Amino acid sequence: MKLALFNYLEGEKVDQNKTDWYLINLENFNLRVLNNDVQKVAFWTNVYNAFTNVQIVKNNLQKSVWEKSDFFTDRALKIGSVFFSLDDMEHGILRRNGKRRNGKPDQFDSSDSRRKLMVENFDSRIHFALNCGSISCPPLAFYSEDNLEAELSVAESSFTEQEFLVDHEFKEITCSQIFVWYKHDFGNQFLNDPKLSHYRVIERPYEWKIQ
Repeated sequence: MKLALFNYLEGEKVDQNKTDWYLINLENFNLRVLNNDVQKVAFWTNVYNAFTNVQIVKNNLQKSVWEKSDFFTDRALKIGSVFFSLDDMEHGILRRNGKRRNGKPDQFDSSDSRRKLMVENFDSRIHFALNCGSISCPPLAFYSEDNLEAELSVAESSFTEQEFLVDHEFKEITCSQIFVWYKHDFGNQFLNDPKLSHYRVIERPYEWKIQ
């Protein structure tokens, strides 16, 4: 899917059969084989990142994912007999129905059968692994069950090195809005670090241009 998006952005023709093949294979996937958090995080992170690219290509988006107003909420991905949106994967499954910004309700309500698919333990590093197709997102990468711990650690360190900059002299933090939007997710890290509680926070505007 990464190559398909690259070709698409370069103005080259994308073989629609390849994207359709990917979707058909997912439709036949048995979600019951995901037995633990390692399997779930690797699977859903890769699916999220790939489906982001599929949505960009299939909807012929040119400048921003917001050209499709329901880009994140459209339940256009079918796995087995269940439909998912990007928000379902991120906020429902990987964030374990975590607190939403701007007062949005839980992604899965109490009657939603997809709650059984959620990870048991939330790992905040998924914020550095999910790529929403925009310039300000973490870079696109593939995550494997065998090396997930190391891969998530690399994703965290590489993103924070560029997007969470602390100036101790002037007591300022310049950071991606991801650290602000999901401050609640990071425990005592980053903006919740007591040592940084009196630092001024400068948010970098999120660039939604398709990368």
